[in-house]
Order: sequence, then structure tokens, then C-alpha cells
Amino acid sequence: MNAVASSIAEALEADDPYRSFAEIKRLLEQRLRQINPQIRTRRTGYYNHTHMPDLVMRWPHDDDLSDRYVYLRSTTDADELVFDIRRLARQDRPIVLALGALRPSFDARALDSLAIDHHTLVLDLAAFAELTSGESADAALRRLIANTVIEGGQGLLDERSVSRLARAMTTGAQAARRGERGGTEDALAFASDTLSPPIARRLTAFLGTLWRASGAPVAELERAPRYPQQLDESSLDYLLEGQEIPDGNFWSRIAREITLTDLLRHGRITATDNLQHLMRAALSTWNARVCGVAPSSVAARRGAAPLHWTKGEGALSFDAPGFVLTLAQKVDHLTSSAARAAYELPALDEVGNRLPLLELSLKAITLVNGGGKVAYEGEVGALHGDRLRHLSESLGPGTLVKNLEALPPSGVPVRYNFSTRTASVKPPRGSVPLLELVNTSIRLFTDLSREEEERLVEVIPSGGRTLHAGIEHDMPGAESPAD
Repeated sequence: MNAVASSIAEALEADDPYRSFAEIKRLLEQRLRQINPQIRTRRTGYYNHTHMPDLVMRWPHDDDLSDRYVYLRSTTDADELVFDIRRLARQDRPIVLALGALRPSFDARALDSLAIDHHTLVLDLAAFAELTSGESADAALRRLIANTVIEGGQGLLDERSVSRLARAMTTGAQAARRGERGGTEDALAFASDTLSPPIARRLTAFLGTLWRASGAPVAELERAPRYPQQLDESSLDYLLEGQEIPDGNFWSRIAREITLTDLLRHGRITATDNLQHLMRAALSTWNARVCGVAPSSVAARRGAAPLHWTKGEGALSFDAPGFVLTLAQKVDHLTSSAARAAYELPALDEVGNRLPLLELSLKAITLVNGGGKVAYEGEVGALHGDRLRHLSESLGPGTLVKNLEALPPSGVPVRYNFSTRTASVKPPRGSVPLLELVNTSIRLFTDLSREEEERLVEVIPSGGRTLHAGIEHDMPGAESPAD
């Protein structure tokens, strides 16, 4: 037995059955959170009761499925388990966990058929331990499999069937990534046979996405989804935190399957290699709405830290020399100090010189000087040269820019706020190409040295001219961005 089964078996030896089951519930909750930190569990005060659950599980953002009830059973007798299953409510999608090893002499097919008919998952202790062990070369995939079975598994799973399922899914994910039909079809069949239809569709979508990302023709996969399906959070977690996939073409196809919004909805992940691969592909594919640019630490400015993307709660950050760029759905969602701090405003001449280099057509501008303030809005392109100088002269020397609205090459208005160093698309539900928003924001809000600029364009191509002559790094083969 592994540590999970050993700890539960030890708890069963306690003299007080109430304390024994309380400890088992605690161990189960701990293990479930290791599989998926977003699982919400609630212990009940019941013990060994037929109709009342021992644990109630809920998955956030899951509107299609109800809570899932967990019933702990000290019996390993198949007839007693059949008796219980017949009396549990199908809509609760019960999990019956037998705290021991099921006896080998019972009719497994009959129990499996009954459990499927009652939308129930039956596990013994060895099966649960094997399912949640996490002992795999690809731990992220193992967590995906465990979470999928816990959320939507039905039927009888013993230790051997869990091992077969894990092997089939591991082989299937690898086969789908390589565009190999046999292993992929086997994994799709396991998903259909083992999981409830809503969860099976999610896993099918995951395998179908890997298949398409491999470049293999969709028509060759008989069990492929017949309609578009989005990756769920667990599947996206596997892709980003699993073993590194250095294939740029693979990530280019993945970037076309998901959006920045999908990634922002996802929970916290680290600065994995796969996240860096995805973002390189996504820069020329995705659209964005909001970003902030905040000064970074001295260490980062010295170039001590690598340039990399990191995903937080509801925001995506890029650490670079001299600044941290943060992407979000709304300005209020920015987790960097850019959303809260007040920064020194730039001179009008400085901003005016940068606008044509960034191909920004000025539409509106707010200028300040001491207690004076001038806001001007006119036809696109009317604010340039003499007109800007006239506005500056009306306020006198030292005129600063508080904010401006401009049209980047995509033609969608963007508001650049220099007091908070945030950029947001003017139509509330509008969006602009991600690469366009990132590059214009960085170069309006920061003053990069030539060395910092050269280092930056190796990770985030400028898509055109930079503020330093001679540094150009276009993104080849760019396609129409996706929201």
C-alpha cells in the first residue's frame, strides 16, 4: 500500500469509530486538494449512515453538474454495497468508497453495471490509493486523470482497472500528441466507458485538441468530437504544467484552440516552460483588452532574472528588464502595482515623439501643468505637430500628459493612462491584437535602453519599428488574432 492507503488503514484501527472516520475524512480532503486545489469539500457529522454522505464535493465553475456525495463504507461485502447503491439518489452522483479490499469472489460485472445505472462510482481502498498516488513520470497528467475520475467516474474501479485506465490515458495523450490513431482511439473508448457523459465530453475535447495540435487530419479519428469543445481547466493545467513540449507548431495550433480569456480564467500556474512556448505562439494569435506596466526590481533591471511569463489569479504577467507587464480582463483585475500606484507623468514632447514611431493616431489627450488641465478631443490624426505645440503653450512650460486615446494600426481606440500606466480598449467589450497592445504599452510607459530593447524583442517581437533605430523584429506568418 502507498502512503494514502496506509494512513487510512491506520486510522481505521482507532478504538473510537467517530474519531476514526473524522481522521479518514481529513485524509481524503487533503488528498483531494492535492489532486485539484479547486475542489471544495465539506465534511458532514454523519458516520456509517446509508442515506447521508460523509463528504460533499463541489468543483468551481461547474454549472452543468451537481455536488458529488462521498459515502465511506467499512464493509467490503459486495451484497451490502449493492444494497446501499440501490438506495442512494442518482442525482447526487455518489462515490462509494469501501475502506478495505473488495473480496475477489463477487460478481464484478453485476456490481459495475448497477453502479453505472445509478451514476455511482465504487472504489475500494486500494483503487483510491492507486488513483491518487501521483506516482507517474507525468504527474500533471496523473492529476488530470484522477480529477476526471473523481468528478465524473462511474461503475466499479478496483486497483487493476485504475492502473489500466491510467495507462490507457497516458498512452492516449502521448499518441494524440503524435497523431497516432490507435492509442488515441483506445483512450477515447476508455473515457466513454468509464465517465459520465459531461465529463467524458471534456476528456474527449482534451484528446481531440491534442490530436488537432499534432497536425493530424481530424477525419482520421473516428471518435473525435463532432462539434467544437473548449478545454476545461484541468486539461489546460496538464498542457501547461506537464512535461515540456518544445514543438512550436504544436503550440501554434493550441493557441488557435484557446484564447487569452480562457487562460485568465484558469487558476494559478507557475512560469513553466510550456507557458513560455504557448505565449510565444499566442502573441500573434490572441486579442487583449487591458494591460498594465509597472517598474520592476533593481535585480530584474540588471538583467539578473530571465524574461518569462507567469500566471497568477486572474492575471498574466511578463517579467522583463525594467518593468513587469500584466494582462487582465479589466483594469480592476490587474494584480501588479500598476493598477494602484500613481506614477510620474511624461512630458508632452516625449510622448509626441513616440506616437508616430508606434504608428499611433492620436484621438484625444489630457494635459496638466500644476493646477491647470486641458482635455482635447478631435478628429483622428488632427492632434499632431503644431496643434500639440499649441496645446502645450496654452499651459506653459512643463506640460505633462495625463492620458491619451489613440488608434493603433488595428483601428480600435485604446486609452493609455500615464498616471497608473494602464492601457485599456475604449469599447468595454472590444479588443485589439495582443502583440499590438503589449508593444505600444511598453514603449509608451517605459524608457528602455537599447540593450533592454534588444533583449526584449527576442521574446516579444516588436512587429515593426522600435524606439531605437535598427532594432526590428517582425512576427512572421501572423494570423488574425482571436479574442
